[in-house]
Amino acid sequence: VDQCAEILVTHLGRDIRELLFPPEQLRDQASDELDQTAFTQPALFTIEYSLATLMIDRGVRPQAMLGHSLGEYVAASLSDVLSLEDALWLVATRGRLMQQLPRGSMLAVMLPHSDLSQFLPADGSVSVAAVNSPSSCTVSGPINAIEELRRGLEEKGLAVHPLRTSHAFHS
Repeated sequence: VDQCAEILVTHLGRDIRELLFPPEQLRDQASDELDQTAFTQPALFTIEYSLATLMIDRGVRPQAMLGHSLGEYVAASLSDVLSLEDALWLVATRGRLMQQLPRGSMLAVMLPHSDLSQFLPADGSVSVAAVNSPSSCTVSGPINAIEELRRGLEEKGLAVHPLRTSHAFHS
């Protein structure tokens, strides 16, 4: 965490540890700031990378690595495809650019992709962001379109779970 934080200071203009480990009186403010994609993505990378290196240091040696989204950058860095410095620059830049996009929303839906497609708006405003398993997907899109989809799926008795995100990632 310390190594990532020291590298990220030049990209974020602040120490990510202040957001990850704030004093009690600043926890609400730090939580609000961590909701900003420009900080969320570097923070997630830092924790994922730190946990992975801890496991490796403890003797859990991967034979192969893969990841999803930020996890791809973590795997690439741990595999020496990207240096840690380059990966953190990329993640910080990605987060900053995404922060500038219009806000959006995401929704986990407990349906197979083939069944989910029939419920998506015809205007293409909602995208399948990820197929998580044979019976679970995540969709993303504008806040109002995701909210309308959520209500419609719940009315049909289908299980959904709004995700805590600021943007419509993977859309």
